[in-house]
Amino acid sequence: MKVGNDLVEVNRFFKLLSNKRFMLKVFTEEEINHIFQAKDKQKQAERMAGKFCAKEAVSKALGLGVSEGITFRSIQILPNEKGAPQVTLFDEAKNVFNVLQFKEIEISITNTETFASAVCVCC
Repeated sequence: MKVGNDLVEVNRFFKLLSNKRFMLKVFTEEEINHIFQAKDKQKQAERMAGKFCAKEAVSKALGLGVSEGITFRSIQILPNEKGAPQVTLFDEAKNVFNVLQFKEIEISITNTETFASAVCVCC
């Protein structure tokens, strides 16, 4: 079993909401759509921060940082049918998950107006 966690300040993400280059580098189209479904910029920034944080936590649980061979877009964080965050892995992130012989991956995200935090467990 491996655990990863991350914490970010939400206010860092307000400026990034309008940065298309950053958005396309870090998030999948589905994630971008989910971020902008929120009605106001505060909620959009919170969603963005939470997803970013979750991606970092996943990469840490896989034993690699994002700069160590796993790209942000190889990790997708979207709500399931009940609204709980769910991880989908692609490309190199999926390969690492399989090489490590993990069977499950879980993510938990929490935020306030100021901070977003995520914890990932792979087993």
